Amino acid sequence: MSQQRNSATLMAPLEVPNVDTRVVVTAAALFAAGTVHLTRTVHAQQAMLFLVGGVLGLLLYHASFGFTSAWRTFIADRRGAGLRAQMLMLAVACLLFFPVLASGIPVFTESVRGNVSPLGLSVVAGAFLFGIGMQLGGG
Repeated sequence: MSQQRNSATLMAPLEVPNVDTRVVVTAAALFAAGTVHLTRTVHAQQAMLFLVGGVLGLLLYHASFGFTSAWRTFIADRRGAGLRAQMLMLAVACLLFFPVLASGIPVFTESVRGNVSPLGLSVVAGAFLFGIGMQLGGG
């Protein structure tokens, strides 16, 4: 009997959440406006970086991928899949970026190097706003 219930659960159609089209249209308009503004005032490359960052942020948000939630799940439920994914992501990033940083090989016509600068008030304010955003986003 439990076998039938499990197969019925697996065969059930996915529930599509209600989507507020006003939010989607507003977000798309803001992304478009930001892209146009950055293209006109800075450079098209900066606008593309803005779009890539925004899309990746949306994907990670909707995938519920977060550093805090993985630790919370590990501590509360003893499930470490999220932590393993984070460690794998960190290992791949190190394997890809450390050789490039060490050699100074030009990537996309720019030499890649670490950017080290003193801590300023803008960094403190940005970190504070980031923390607020993480709390509001459930991260």
